[in-house]
Amino acid sequence: MSIVNNISSNMILGELHKNTKKKDKASAQLALGEKIRNAGDDASGLAISEKMRVRIRALGQDEANVKNGASMLRTAEGAIQSQINLLRTIKEKVIDAHNDTNTDTDRMIIQKEISQYYDEINDIAAETTFNKKLLLLGNTVQEVVKSWEVLDYAVLVEDSDSLDLIPNVLGDLDEEPGPFDTFGTAASTTEKYAYDGYNVNRISATTIPGHDTAATTTTSQSTFHGGTANTANVKELDLSSYNVSALDNTAFRVRYKYSSSSSTYADYVLTTDSSKKFSSAATINISGMDKSQIASAIASRVNSNLSGYYTASASGEKVTFTTKDTGTATNNTNYYNVTGITKTGGTSTTGYDRDAAPATGLGNFKLGDGTQGKNAVYDTIDVYDPTTDMTTPTSVLVTPATYATITKDISSVPAGSGITLTAGSYTAYLVFVDGTSAPQRDSTKGQYYYTVGKNCPAGSFSFGNSSYGGMKVEFSNGSMKLTSLVAGTSGDNYGATETVSASSKSSTTYSSATALADATLVTEATNGETAHWDWDLADYKVSDVSKANELIEKLVGKAFLHSAYNYGDEYYNYDYPASYGSYNYEFIDTGKAPSVDSIAKLRNSTKVDLNTVRESVASGQTVAEAFANLITSKVGSVLSEVIKNGSDEITGVKIKATTPGTAGNSQAIIFKEPSLRDYTIDFATALAGKDIPTTLDGKGIRFYCATDKSQWVNVQFVNGISPDDDDRPASGTETLDIKTFVVDVADVTDVESLLKTIYEGDGNRNPQGLENWLTSTYKHFFHVAADYDEGTLTIYDNRLFNVKGGNYASRYTANSFGAKIADGVMDNVIQSKRNVYVNDLVIHHTDRSSANIHVRIPQTTMDHIFGYKVGTYSLEDYSVLTSEKREKLLGTDGPPKVEGTLDKGLQYLIDANTLIGAQIVHMEFAEANIITDQESTMSAESVIRDADMAKSSLELATAQILSQAGQTMLSQSNQNSSNVLSLLQ
Repeated sequence: MSIVNNISSNMILGELHKNTKKKDKASAQLALGEKIRNAGDDASGLAISEKMRVRIRALGQDEANVKNGASMLRTAEGAIQSQINLLRTIKEKVIDAHNDTNTDTDRMIIQKEISQYYDEINDIAAETTFNKKLLLLGNTVQEVVKSWEVLDYAVLVEDSDSLDLIPNVLGDLDEEPGPFDTFGTAASTTEKYAYDGYNVNRISATTIPGHDTAATTTTSQSTFHGGTANTANVKELDLSSYNVSALDNTAFRVRYKYSSSSSTYADYVLTTDSSKKFSSAATINISGMDKSQIASAIASRVNSNLSGYYTASASGEKVTFTTKDTGTATNNTNYYNVTGITKTGGTSTTGYDRDAAPATGLGNFKLGDGTQGKNAVYDTIDVYDPTTDMTTPTSVLVTPATYATITKDISSVPAGSGITLTAGSYTAYLVFVDGTSAPQRDSTKGQYYYTVGKNCPAGSFSFGNSSYGGMKVEFSNGSMKLTSLVAGTSGDNYGATETVSASSKSSTTYSSATALADATLVTEATNGETAHWDWDLADYKVSDVSKANELIEKLVGKAFLHSAYNYGDEYYNYDYPASYGSYNYEFIDTGKAPSVDSIAKLRNSTKVDLNTVRESVASGQTVAEAFANLITSKVGSVLSEVIKNGSDEITGVKIKATTPGTAGNSQAIIFKEPSLRDYTIDFATALAGKDIPTTLDGKGIRFYCATDKSQWVNVQFVNGISPDDDDRPASGTETLDIKTFVVDVADVTDVESLLKTIYEGDGNRNPQGLENWLTSTYKHFFHVAADYDEGTLTIYDNRLFNVKGGNYASRYTANSFGAKIADGVMDNVIQSKRNVYVNDLVIHHTDRSSANIHVRIPQTTMDHIFGYKVGTYSLEDYSVLTSEKREKLLGTDGPPKVEGTLDKGLQYLIDANTLIGAQIVHMEFAEANIITDQESTMSAESVIRDADMAKSSLELATAQILSQAGQTMLSQSNQNSSNVLSLLQ
């Protein structure tokens, strides 16, 4: 018997198992909603899905982070806006305080309010938090900017002295650290005072092109020549037509002194009676003389009285008058003449008819018998004048003088009594009468004769004047007070004596005189030839600019002076009148501006601009013509004229003596060569082949005033100035007069552009040049000149006189070595570094740098808002208590224009809020991007892992049907097998 397998049942059973599994899987997918339940369902799909699920959860947290970050930034934004509002209020208060209708007390009150606002701004910065996190205090250095430290002493700026522009001539000078060179040198033949620097040396005319070879020339001068003698004016008084008796009581006048406005004369009367008097005339006694003797007497008297003006001689009955002065000026009969005049007789009365007044009973008295005057008490101190840098010993009043005074009771003096008042050279008479009448003057009894009521009410009168001394006399109901008009003890001796003396008029009887005949002209005076000095320009009769430049180069920097106007010391110290200097004709060349050749070196000289010659020659004139016309236009036609040849060509210019005749031969032309108190720096040589901005960066020079060792100027070079750098504070202290001029050389390409940048500025980095700054801002005596072609810069002192020597040197506090210069910047303002902080906060940080979000919130404490370094400045430096500090807060229009600290602070806060606003927008966009990313990732992950419910439901239904069918078929198959088995029983 054998048992065989039921193959069909096994097949059906296998299908049944498959369908059952399909049903279970579909049922599980529907239950979980996922088509991937484990790695067995889809290993790679499960891995991708899991990573996506991590990403989705991270994006959800990212969204929460950026929302919190935006909220935090809005908190900071609101706090900074509050600070902006406070700073706006502060600016309003500062503008109010800058109005001069406010007093200093008002400004102190305003400052108290402003200080509270400062504190509130700092409090907001220190206390603004988000979830206990400080927002407006930085934790990270965002940038380092240049800051400045102000010291109360000067130090050498590190590495600023390595240019080697200034040679090491001397070491430390005037207690200042060197090494130095000086503007002047030790005394020599070319320098009048040691280390003064300013010099005016005479030079020989032989160094001048076209000098007069016919003149006698020395180093001091070149004399005029060619003057010939003048002749005198001669007049003759002829007595021959008179009888001797007819000459008695005749008068004549001798005019003897020339003046542009008046003449001086002497009157004489011939008389035989010496007892006679003639009004305003001297007498010549001719008693017993014949006409020849009378002529001799006249000549003798004139020679005796007027020997300085006339030589008188007698020849027979004639008198000849020859003027001592010569030339045509003596032909003017208004000033040199002898004429007959008449004298009127009559009686002349002098004096006054004054009655005597008896004593008053007051006695003789002086003002010093009452309250004595006291002289003023003075002390001598040195007074400094910044306009000239001059210190002058000056008397200063300590105690003012007082006036001597005395009071007298006049109520009981006898009526009609009087006193004589004396004050200095003045005398007056005072007579008392009954009643209350005011002082009355009676001019018939004297120039100062007064009557006054004894009970005159309050009032006063005075006589004399303060120049000679006088008294003020006051009355008040029976009281008389006398006070000196001159303060001090000199008034003590003024006073009064008892009584008024009587006086009477006196008279003088004058005789009359008839006019003597006028003197007649014998010889009219003539002028001789005027002496001269000839400037020979024959070599320059060409119209050639190069020839003009040749002449200009030989003359520029020199000067000439007519000896008639040489008023003394050629150095023209400070106290000489300005008009004296105008007679110095100084050659300059404005065509070479701004070089030293274009600068005048003599005080108040007449400038002779040789560039005029260059321009005239370029227009077609010859050099000789242009130069001669220039000289005559400056010197004037009286003292100069052009010289022409036979062809009417200008060949020179003649300088003439001030007076005709041989006297002009003693006059001369003086040539000079002045030199400034200056120092020239050769940049062309020092910077040859070097990169100028790099070489000069941080370097500089300094030069010192000749009369103040604590007064100097720094010139400091920098290679670029960042707009973020703090504003440089002013150099100097109360005791150190330091000024620093900063030159940005970042745009300099060569020595010429460097010199232009230094001298005139470049309109960009350097809006103001050194010359303009020295003139308009520093306002001292330093100036600069630049020669762009030669590559040199000249620093000079425009005080065109000696400060270390001469008659007036004691008025100047001159340094031992005068003006000096050195490499390096000596300053009390030192550059340092200031950290600018931000609060760097992480908002969103992932493993991908492109998806990281950091925010930066600027620190908004007052030091960051105003941009100063704590410890160097404080908020006390930003007050309204001085005009300078208010202008610092508000700014100035310039030049140069300076932005106010408040505006810069407001801009800092506005920029901070702008940055925060931009970061808030960043957060909003980031949030939108995160949401988009999250939604996209969720969608993709759902496609990979989530079940398709319709498909899974269909698969479940299919599996259930197939499973039921399989069970039915298996049952049938098993039934068939059972029937077979039953056959075996």
